[in-house]
Amino acid sequence: MIQSIADCAEEISKLDGEVILYNDSPGDAALDKALADVTSKPHPNLAIRVECNPENVGFVRTANRAIADATRLKRDLVLLNSDTVLTPGALTEMARVALADPMIGFVNPRSNNATLASLPYQARFRRSPPDAAWSAWAALAPRLPQFSYVPTANGFCMLIRWVVLAQLGGFDEIYGRGYNEENDLVMRASRRGYRAVLANHAFVWHQGSASFSLGREEDTLERRNREILVRRYPEYPRLTAAYFSSAEQRAELLLGTLIPDGTGRLNVALDFSSFVAAHNGTFVAGLQLLAKAAEVWSDRYNLVVLCAPETYAFHGMARFGTERRDPHGPELYSAIFRVGQPYDWSAVERMSLKAASVGVFMLDTISQDCAQLYDPEVGRLWSWTLEHFDLVAATSALTEGQLSRRFAFGPGVRRVRSLHSLDLNDYTHPRPEAEDVLIPPGYIFVVGNHYEHKDVALTVNALAEADPKRTIVALAGEWRAAAPADKGAYAPRPIEPRANVLQLNAGQLTPRQLSALYLGAAAVVSPSHYEGFGMAVLDALAARRPVFVRPLPATAELWSELGGDDNVHFFLTTADLNRDLARPPAWSDAGASTGRPGDAARAAADIGRAVDEMIAGVDYGRIVRRLASLSRQLAPPPAEPPAIAPTTPEAFVAQKIGARTEYIMTRMLTLPGVFPVLRSMARTGRRVRSFIRKP
Repeated sequence: MIQSIADCAEEISKLDGEVILYNDSPGDAALDKALADVTSKPHPNLAIRVECNPENVGFVRTANRAIADATRLKRDLVLLNSDTVLTPGALTEMARVALADPMIGFVNPRSNNATLASLPYQARFRRSPPDAAWSAWAALAPRLPQFSYVPTANGFCMLIRWVVLAQLGGFDEIYGRGYNEENDLVMRASRRGYRAVLANHAFVWHQGSASFSLGREEDTLERRNREILVRRYPEYPRLTAAYFSSAEQRAELLLGTLIPDGTGRLNVALDFSSFVAAHNGTFVAGLQLLAKAAEVWSDRYNLVVLCAPETYAFHGMARFGTERRDPHGPELYSAIFRVGQPYDWSAVERMSLKAASVGVFMLDTISQDCAQLYDPEVGRLWSWTLEHFDLVAATSALTEGQLSRRFAFGPGVRRVRSLHSLDLNDYTHPRPEAEDVLIPPGYIFVVGNHYEHKDVALTVNALAEADPKRTIVALAGEWRAAAPADKGAYAPRPIEPRANVLQLNAGQLTPRQLSALYLGAAAVVSPSHYEGFGMAVLDALAARRPVFVRPLPATAELWSELGGDDNVHFFLTTADLNRDLARPPAWSDAGASTGRPGDAARAAADIGRAVDEMIAGVDYGRIVRRLASLSRQLAPPPAEPPAIAPTTPEAFVAQKIGARTEYIMTRMLTLPGVFPVLRSMARTGRRVRSFIRKP
């Protein structure tokens, strides 16, 4: 500690500072010698003197000696514990911050081990040696403002303005040998408007619990002194609780995730919390990303998956060497990237509270465009997401455009468009066994789901009716349309039961059963009117089956990116499709696309670069705004305003009589026939009164 002061001699001189060492351990020969050695050495530009107490009087009374000296000399005071190490520039920055606001009374630097002044805040940094602790602080400090207001100050290294000392005095010696004496002084000053702040760009290392130790008496003394503090200042618990639950403090905690571990890696999570133990296109895309991300991101990230254990097991995610974490677990991350748009506030709340940066892969806006799926709350959720998340990835040019046309992106939101893998090998179907074949080959395979924009029911009904001899397999899922509330309500037309139609639910099929369906088809039809990407096209081409799709922007982009493929056939209407399927075209090797070998690595690299940029651009102010806005969004609705309290005995009695009368009359009016009779009597009374008033 003393050497660190000597190293800052020129800085202290420029501040017109004086160093006083207060020895509260008289008779300690080793300490006496060490202090003598210090004072006997020349320290250019630095005045150091030692004051020795005649007996051990404890920290509080010793600190009050320093406070009395500073008050007499009309100087600001920096109290520095003996288990601290100054760093160059810290005192200068603290002095600068002290003048930034006329009501600043107390200034703490940041430290490795100083409760609310700690930065990074995570416990793993508390015992770091000085150089490592300084490096961790230096990585985060530039992201913070010059200073932050806090409810109290920590005594390890505390600058106290002279005006506070002169007006309010020093520590109250009722606190004995220590604990909470600095909080008492800060609260005393706070009642007069003086504030405590953290000088975020100043750092002083602190060992902690080494300036003095009271052994087993320590806990008892801390509890006793806290009781005194709270009895005097009942606002203290409320102020500190508000700070530790604030967006600012949470943002500081999240900044700590930006310090690499011992291997130089950061912790990053892929959020698959919406995935279930079933198969669909979204899950395929997510697993593709996971497979390559686990490989190409491993040099800089410890990658984990957030999902349920049954989902992790069903999709065999362990094969990628990536661990699973509970989506609601305590772990924090440098970044969380979610595959699939959110549909509830709990998802964005969880991500925002767990990561310094958050991103989302928006696959489409279908649920906001199809009338029967529209939910205004989801629209509000997406609007908030696109304003406050750090990264929004779109799966196609269509999705990117739809998002831009429907929502406003917030300032600083990074945007990237990344198609899923165009390597047909990533869609290769596993070889089915005999028991996986559900129907003889040669059928028309219509893929989709139960949602109306997929248009499976209308298409299957039209195809089956046009040619009863043609077998149709429909991958439509279970029809979930609600029964109409009345005869005038619209009820979508389901797939009609026919001998030549087999309806299946994709979520209930195994991968090999689904593979057998693609491989046994004469042609694949995806009749959807709205697609964000068009996964069925790649599934059909990987099975070497001709595929029929509408010329949607997403499928057209996909076809173009594949370089064109003669096996992709576009149709506009169901009548056109019926005509084209009268004689289904055969697979054409000559016009087949080779896809893009290794393209999954490109897709993972697209997202990886975006995540890199997202983490590099983490901004403290942006985290605070995100968390504060989220808190407002999730705040409960205001309660009913309380009734006005009566101010006199007469008013109190009248209020009670009125409430009782209201209760009795309400009960009476609910009795059968009472309300009509009273209403009739009231009308008769009005007519009689009107007749009497006539001249």
